[in-house]
Amino acid sequence: MPHVVVEQAGPLTAVFAALDPFVEADGNLILRISDVFLNQRGTMMLLEAVVVDKPRSQTFFVQLSQKDHAVTVRLLPATDPEEKTPAVKQLMAAVARRIRQIVPQSRYGKTNLQDFLVEPDA
Repeated sequence: MPHVVVEQAGPLTAVFAALDPFVEADGNLILRISDVFLNQRGTMMLLEAVVVDKPRSQTFFVQLSQKDHAVTVRLLPATDPEEKTPAVKQLMAAVARRIRQIVPQSRYGKTNLQDFLVEPDA
């Protein structure tokens, strides 16, 4: 299952306060986080996600969970997309990059999305 751990990124409440919904579009590819939810304990977030890689569209939730000061970005198993396409992985990497921007002292830990975490050329 695709995932990335962002170390030294907690508390999750700070990420929730700063993470806004977003849309990234490039040609036939659209990556969208349309809403963000935080549980009462402040230890888990759900991001409502849509990935369009024309002509295909997938809707699912990305789960952010906090353990100690690390935040794990992964797909919510209940809404796990049928295919973990490169577009799905790109969206997850975009979320991890935004967490790193919100918490500059954070760093990437364990992941199987290395190829998607490369920063775009400035």
